[in-house]
Amino acid sequence: MMRLRYLFPVLGLVTSSFVAVACGTDGSTDDGGGGAGGAAPTPTDGGASAGGAGGGEGGAACAADGTGTLVIEISGLPDGVLADVSTAGAHEYAVTESGSLEDVTTGTYTVTAARVFDEDPIVRTVYDAKVTTPSFCLADGESHTVKVTYTAIPSSNKLWMPSGGDAELAGFTSQAIAETGMTDASVAIHTPGSGSVAFDRDGNLWAVGPTIGGDMLVRIPAAELGESGTREPDTTIKVPEIECYPFINHIAFDPSGNLWLSACEDQVHRLKAADLTTSGDKISDVLFTSVVNNSGIAFDKAGNLWVAGGPTLERFDAARLDLSDTDPPDLALSVTNATPDKTVLPVDELAFDKAGNLWGISGSYVFELAAADLEGTGEQDVVASHSFTMNVLALPATPAFDDGNALWVSLADGSFGKFSPAQLGVSKPPGAPVTPAVLISSDSITSTLPLAFFPAPEGLPLYHSLPEP
Repeated sequence: MMRLRYLFPVLGLVTSSFVAVACGTDGSTDDGGGGAGGAAPTPTDGGASAGGAGGGEGGAACAADGTGTLVIEISGLPDGVLADVSTAGAHEYAVTESGSLEDVTTGTYTVTAARVFDEDPIVRTVYDAKVTTPSFCLADGESHTVKVTYTAIPSSNKLWMPSGGDAELAGFTSQAIAETGMTDASVAIHTPGSGSVAFDRDGNLWAVGPTIGGDMLVRIPAAELGESGTREPDTTIKVPEIECYPFINHIAFDPSGNLWLSACEDQVHRLKAADLTTSGDKISDVLFTSVVNNSGIAFDKAGNLWVAGGPTLERFDAARLDLSDTDPPDLALSVTNATPDKTVLPVDELAFDKAGNLWGISGSYVFELAAADLEGTGEQDVVASHSFTMNVLALPATPAFDDGNALWVSLADGSFGKFSPAQLGVSKPPGAPVTPAVLISSDSITSTLPLAFFPAPEGLPLYHSLPEP
C-alpha cells in the first residue's frame, strides 16, 4: 500500500528543482527544466501529457471542477529507504512509496522529489531523483502517471583521499573499511587533484592541484566518481595572487558555499561561491593575513573560521568574514594536553564533532577541546578535555568524523584508521600510545594525505552535511 501524508514543510532536505509547465492552447507542454541531471522532463508512457487535458477551446485554464487519479511510480531505491515525493496543487501530499492517489481534485499539479539516504555506521549512500512530467494538468476522470527515478550519487558511501600515487584519488566504500585489514581502493581516479579535498552539497569533489604552473583547484563531478579510470575536471581554477609554494595547504567550504584557502606566506583567502561555477583565473574577495604557519582550517556551527598551524589555534568570528582585514584573531588558544605532563600542543589539523567540540592533531597527539572552551576572546590558555598519542611514526593528517561519531585519520605508510567513540572518551599519557580500533592498510595510497566523506554526517558544521546543518 502506498504511504502518503498531507504535506507540511520539511527543513534540511535537498529537493530537485523543476520549472512549472503551462497547459497550452494546442495541448503542448513548455518544459522548463530537468531533474538532478539537468535533462528536460519527458511525458511518461502511462499517463497523459502535461497539456493534453484542460487546454480546451480558446485555451481555457486547467479547471478544478472534478476528480482524477494520480499514479506515482517510484524506482531505484533499495529496501528500507523511503522516497520523499511531494505534490503541489489543489491538494498537497507527501508520498513515500509507489501507488495511486484516488479522487484527486482536478487542476494543475507539480511533483518534486527530495534527496534521500540510507543508514550506515560509517558513511551513507545518497540518492537523487529525476521526475518525468513534473508539472501537468489533471482533468476530470483522467488517470495521470508520474515516474520518479532515484539513483545513487556515485561519490557517496565512500571515504575519499588523495593517493600520493599515479591514481591521484582513492575512494573506499563503507563496507571495504568496516574492519581492520588490507584492501585496495574501491575506486581509483587518475586526475590532477592530489592535495586537500572538500565536497560541495552535490557531491562534487574539489581538490588542490599538484604542481606549480598547473591548476590550483580542480572539481571532479560526482557523476565521474563511481568507477575507476581517468577523469578530467569540469572546473579548473587558478588564483594568480598566490605565487608561493606549496600554494594551498588546505581548503574548506563555509556555510554559504564560499571556498576558503589556507595558503602559503601566512594568508587565508576566500573565493566567493559565484566564482566557483566557471573555470579560469579568480581573485579572492576576502584576505586574512594575521595568521602564522597556517595549515588546517574549519568552520564551527556559528560559522566562525578556525585556523590551525601556528603557535596558537585561532578563531575569526563569522561577523568579520565578509571583509579583508589585518586585525588579530578574535580568540587565540594556547593548548596543553589532558594528562599531568601538560605538554604544549601546537595544532596542525582540526575537525568538529556533532556536539561542537574541536578535535585537533598535534604531531602524534589527538586531543579534544570542549565546546565551552571555544567561546572566549583574546589570548587564552586551555587544557584539552581528552588527549592521547599514537605511535610516533604514525604521522596523522587531516581528521574526519563519520556517521557513527568515530574519528578517522590518515597515517604513514599507506594506511588510515578509525578511533571509536569509546577511545575518544579516554585520555592516555604519552607512554601509552593508542592504536586505532580499525586500521586499514592499502597499496592504493602511498603517503599521509587528507581524507573526507560524502555526505558529511548530520549535525556536523560542514557544507556537505545531510541533512544540512
